[in-house]
Amino acid sequence: MKKINMTEASTIVGGTTTCVNSFELNLVGNTTVCNAVKTCTDKNGVVTKTFTAAAIINCGSVG
Repeated sequence: MKKINMTEASTIVGGTTTCVNSFELNLVGNTTVCNAVKTCTDKNGVVTKTFTAAAIINCGSVG
């Protein structure tokens, strides 16, 4: 039996999920809205995004 380190074990058993937070400016109808976006990638490369309303000032200038 081969001994493995914690990094190797985590990719086999539970893996790691990495997340990045950002802001995204969107146009909904005639209204410009700002969303906080949390983008997470799991150990298998599956990407999930969570959108939450945010203050327009967080998205910077329009256009």
